[in-house]
Parts: sequence; C-alpha cells; structure tokens
Amino acid sequence: MNLKQVSEDFEKNGLAVVKGFASAEECEAMRDEMKKICEGLKADEIHCFETESDRNDYFTESGDKIRFFFDPDAKASKDELVKSAFTSLNKVGHALHTHPGVFHEIVTAPKTKEVLRAINLKKVCVPQSMFIFKQAKFGSAVPPHQDSTFLHTSPTQTVVGLWLALEDATEDNGCLWFIPGSHKPYKNESKREKLGHAFMNRVPTSDGSVKTEYRLGTSKEYYESCDFTWIPAQVKKGDLVLIHDMVHHKSLPNHSNKSRNIYAWHLFESSEATWDSDNWLQYPEGKSFMEFSTE
Repeated sequence: MNLKQVSEDFEKNGLAVVKGFASAEECEAMRDEMKKICEGLKADEIHCFETESDRNDYFTESGDKIRFFFDPDAKASKDELVKSAFTSLNKVGHALHTHPGVFHEIVTAPKTKEVLRAINLKKVCVPQSMFIFKQAKFGSAVPPHQDSTFLHTSPTQTVVGLWLALEDATEDNGCLWFIPGSHKPYKNESKREKLGHAFMNRVPTSDGSVKTEYRLGTSKEYYESCDFTWIPAQVKKGDLVLIHDMVHHKSLPNHSNKSRNIYAWHLFESSEATWDSDNWLQYPEGKSFMEFSTE
C-alpha cells in the first residue's frame, strides 16, 4: 500500500483509493456472509430505501441492528423478494461491524488501522456499517451529496467514509463519481446553521416521539447551476476508497448485467469530536459505538 500517496490524494481531492487493500478471498467471504444473513429475512421486513425522504422507525432504529432495505425498483411480491433477497436488496445496515465475523474483522484489522493512521486518525468511533448491493439492471442512483449532511460531529466534522469494493466498480455498473477538491471550501464546519445546505437530523414531535427531518436547502439548484467536473472513481475488487465527509460524490444507476457489491462503514475521530445527539443514527441508552485506537 502506497499510503503516502493515499494521504496526499485524500488531502488534495477528498477521496483516495487504497489499491489491493482486501484479497479476493476476503471479498468473497463478505459476500458469502451476506448471503447467509439474507437467509434470515422475514416477509414483514420488506422496506424500501429512499435516499431523500423522512425515515420511518424501521430505518431510524436500525443503528444497533441488522436490517434490510430493498431497492425501490425491485418489482416483485413480498414472498418473491424474500426468496431473492441477495439480488433484490438495496442495502443491509447498520451494525454489521458489531457482530463477530468478517465484517467486524475488516473494520478492526491492523491494515485498516494503518490506513487510518496515514490520514492522521488516532482514536475512532464507528457508528455504522452497510452492505450496499447496487443490483444488476436496476440498482438505483445515489444523488449528489456530502456525508456531512447525514452524519455530524461537534465541534468540527471529523467523519470519514470507507468504501470497500467487493466487485469491480466501473462506469457501467454504477461506480462512485466525485468532484476533486470539493471538500476544501467547507473547512470541516458544521452545516447545521447554514440553511442553504442540505441537512438531516432528528427532531422531537408534539407527542413525545422522534422523527427525522431532511432539509434540502438549495443543494439541487447548487448542483444544477455549477459547471462541476465529476470524475469517475473506477476501482477493482478489493480496493478501498476513503471519502472525506465534505467531498461531493454520487453514483449513477446500474443498468448493466453486473452487480456492484460494496461494504462501507463510517467512523469519526473521537479524540477531537463527539457524535451529535440529533444525528438520525443513535444507539439505545446504555449502548456505545465501537471505539478503538489506530495504534
């Protein structure tokens, strides 16, 4: 691993690729484990995942659980979806890393800590992890966004996304696209009070319950009016992508005959920041996020 180059790319572009991070065997072990997890799906767990909407309880209470979210374009009956879950789901999340096995092992592996040290992370908390399927032929698009819209820390933003390709990710099957350097103007500042920026958080309701609220701001107009150069981040199976929480990124629909499975997790530098109490993702009282030193 050329971690000096990775560090330079991450600082300059807001996105960096660690080539050959995971072996083919490790990638297949994660895909096999997810197939086993899908076997436990029940018909009453059929929920679709929408990227821009208020979340229901099934989603907002999934932080410390393993839950199933189907692609909106997976057209079939509930029974058929259960039988074909691995080829119908949009994603599974958000606590895969908390269970013993391959998903936990890759998050805490010595080589992962080595990568984190290279981008100056010393002590990290891991709030969430996801298996994202990007199904062949109907894998849905992910609109342009910054992770800091959905995951926020104080007093500064210290969130980093790790995106591990379990299959080749190409322009044909929905690889990541990003705007190099687009993280730089934000200076790791919170977007909470910046009303023109997209922002999602939990808000109390009059009946004492909690819901999520999504503020779109002027982000759609922003993307439409700016002549940005989007760059495809095509990667090979086993490559690890590091994503700054302020960099603008997206993915297009997958209309190809090949899926684009990935395993992703988010973490933050916990020696410098804390998880905001109105983040959509919260653990029940008495439970804590996984935390470890990168040494």
